[in-house]
Amino acid sequence: MDQAKRLELIKTIRQKGLPSTEAALPVVTLEQFFDGNDDLGSIGCNLTKHPGIQFFFNTLRSIRDRQDVHDVVIEIYEVEEEDDSMWPFSERVFVITSAAQHDIDSWFVDLQPSEIETGLSLPPDGPSAPHGCDVFAAWWD
Repeated sequence: MDQAKRLELIKTIRQKGLPSTEAALPVVTLEQFFDGNDDLGSIGCNLTKHPGIQFFFNTLRSIRDRQDVHDVVIEIYEVEEEDDSMWPFSERVFVITSAAQHDIDSWFVDLQPSEIETGLSLPPDGPSAPHGCDVFAAWWD
């Protein structure tokens, strides 16, 4: 784990308002979340056969690179600053896309989310959804 990158990510998250009972959970880019991260507990920790952090990053980046996808961002749920072995934790990934639900479901098969929701709003610090795009959220319980 790259501690300098972990601390920079935590600083960004703190600037966005986490923790707060009044503000929405912050989102960060794929690069901010995955660069320097090797903590299997940071995302998809409920998976019995975790495919690895690099696999998560590569899969999400390939989704973001699609023509029908505007952006993919990571929602930060929790930060354990005192434990330097723990990367900030996420249980939700937002995908802003013009694609249909069945397409999104197929993109996430290998990442095995617990659920893929639609109709959610992105937090104020997140990207906006252009006309014709919906916001989907893959969630790991």
